[in-house]
Amino acid sequence: MPSTVGALFPSTGNREDLLDIISVVDAKNTPISSSVAKVGADLNNPGLYSYQADSYNSPTTDGVVDSADVSDFDDPTKNRVLLSARAQKFRRTIKVSDFQQNVQDVAGVGKKKEMARGTARAITELKRDIEATISSDNNSVEGSGSVAYKTRGLGSWIAAYTGTGDLPVPASQATPSASINNTATTALTESVLQNVLQSIYEQTGTTDRLVMVAGPSLKKAITNFTRFTVNATSDVFSLRQSTQNADSGKLVSNVSFYEGDFSTVEIVPSLLLAANASTDAEKFARGYVMSADHLMLRYGRRPRFQELEDMGGGPRGLIDAIVSLAVMTPKAMAKFNATA
Repeated sequence: MPSTVGALFPSTGNREDLLDIISVVDAKNTPISSSVAKVGADLNNPGLYSYQADSYNSPTTDGVVDSADVSDFDDPTKNRVLLSARAQKFRRTIKVSDFQQNVQDVAGVGKKKEMARGTARAITELKRDIEATISSDNNSVEGSGSVAYKTRGLGSWIAAYTGTGDLPVPASQATPSASINNTATTALTESVLQNVLQSIYEQTGTTDRLVMVAGPSLKKAITNFTRFTVNATSDVFSLRQSTQNADSGKLVSNVSFYEGDFSTVEIVPSLLLAANASTDAEKFARGYVMSADHLMLRYGRRPRFQELEDMGGGPRGLIDAIVSLAVMTPKAMAKFNATA
């Protein structure tokens, strides 16, 4: 019987055909931390800092009696309150073996480049950690010798007033209930979105352009405004029409901007919202509506690489940062908070 060994197994010593490519599938973007308009002065006290927020008195239509002397005076600071925030330390560590760094020629990396690639990878992971944290529902936490300091995430900043917890937002600056919507994405309508934008307008009195950072389910639900209308019994086709060049050879179904009665909203998708939610459905249905001017990032330490001692096993290092998220005006922001 003829031997089949050569057909089943490669000859000893054959060189593996391995492309010089390493594919990274999970390359989530970081739209919030990448677009924050205000980067504040470096922190002097990462554990706690405060800043002031104010609001105008309500307009009055009262007249003034002729010849009446002034007897009452208004305190221009009476509406001023303090908002407070904490910083959080982020860290990623890397180590590669002595062989990996100095002997092996790794496909897609090259010889003596494993540590450099690992450092670049860890810097990206640290940036994603920061994005996921400031997009989360985390409350701020006062650190100790055994407990880490935590900065408050947007999900906790954009919340109804409770007066409880660490560094609670004062009632006068808390997000109104009309700006927090829990409608499931499958039942979301244009009227719901308009009501949320109206609530923001009622707080700010301006029609400034806003940004909605939306999970994929929420983003898709808004695009569906142009396709069908949800009613009590079924989905029916909408009469809304759009035009595009018939010669383009493609069908466009994407809403990146929504212009309503009270604002124009740019819609940016993200996969890093509500990172500590219990289900993907809740993460994908989350959305924050805001102006980038409402946010500020402050740094106790900007992202850095620090080389650590090689104790014989191979090069080691860490990438870390100390970052805090501050929200200037929580009542001028909104949240889509569905669980599905």
